[in-house]
Amino acid sequence: MTLGFFQNSDRCYGCKTCSIACSTHHQLTPGNLLRRVRIARPQEGIGEAYLSMACNHCDDPACMSNCPVRAYAKDPETGLVYQDHSRCIGCQTCVEVCPFHAPCYNPDDATTYKCDGCIDRYRAGLKPVCVNSCPSLNICLETLEHIGQEHPEGLSLKEIASEAGLSRVLSTGPNYSVVLDRDWCVSVFEDIDGSDLILDTGGERY
Repeated sequence: MTLGFFQNSDRCYGCKTCSIACSTHHQLTPGNLLRRVRIARPQEGIGEAYLSMACNHCDDPACMSNCPVRAYAKDPETGLVYQDHSRCIGCQTCVEVCPFHAPCYNPDDATTYKCDGCIDRYRAGLKPVCVNSCPSLNICLETLEHIGQEHPEGLSLKEIASEAGLSRVLSTGPNYSVVLDRDWCVSVFEDIDGSDLILDTGGERY
């Protein structure tokens, strides 16, 4: 069984409730975000598109394979990638190698944090905080099979990247499915915080 996030970007209006609720639940200091809502402009014309993204709990997570102290692990039951903070030395290697910049570095305690899919809540039969907080019900964390059945209008990021030739995205095998807003250009995924189409990276530190 492999879990992944689904988000309907086409129905997202950028309220950032998911991001705020996540930070509050995990008691993160201001500026540290495990889920970010990015805002992008279209390649042509006017408009804005919103995309909520956290960790994509990849098949081959770059954070885990590159961490020098093995602070990351992949849960064999769910595929969720989680972190052992007691091992973290704050080198920020994970931040640099993740194509989606999912880990965030906190200078206050010189360590990194990352979405773990609320794995403790999942084991207790509860949904992630971001899922519960979205006022438009645009986010879910389910098995990839369930997402395919319940959200056939969505596309996996693997499919999107394969069709668009986005090699950096494909390198980790992200488990993320999305219904893209028509104003979101798929090329943004290859450099999700550096693209000139990004108007807002979702946080001041990014």
